[in-house]
Amino acid sequence: MSSDKSSEGRSSAADPARDFLEFWTNYFEQTAIQTRILLEGMQGGKSLDLLHTQGLESLSQCLDGFMRTPAFLEVLKQSLKRMIDLKQMQDQMSQSVAQQTGLPLAADVRGVFERVHSAEQSILARLAMLDDRLKAIEKTLNSGRAEKNSKRKRATTKDDVWDNAPNDPAD
Repeated sequence: MSSDKSSEGRSSAADPARDFLEFWTNYFEQTAIQTRILLEGMQGGKSLDLLHTQGLESLSQCLDGFMRTPAFLEVLKQSLKRMIDLKQMQDQMSQSVAQQTGLPLAADVRGVFERVHSAEQSILARLAMLDDRLKAIEKTLNSGRAEKNSKRKRATTKDDVWDNAPNDPAD
């Protein structure tokens, strides 16, 4: 038996993967035992949902208290100020680069867009007026044709047909 232990000691020193595997195996066994003990102790106690809710409420109160401390508020204020200053510097830099390179800025594009939109509205208004005038002209033309058609219909009555009939040689 002494030879088995000495060979076992040599093999474990020579095989670090086995040591690693044994460590994690023992860890998970201990975790399972502790979890079982915890769950057995909780039987008849509070439900997991209630414990979860209480834990979240406690965390919420802790974070709320931390976020209301003057130190945190000061750091937040400085952080926001730095972000605003950085954004202003970025805008100034982009404007200077755009001016030097001749690239349009967003404000320039917005002005062009507003002008194009205004011109579009003017054109649409004029087209609407032209459409109304065209409809009025068509209405006038259609009413004139209707009068001519009604005169033609009057000319084709029975009496008129007999009047337009070829003359009989007997007449």
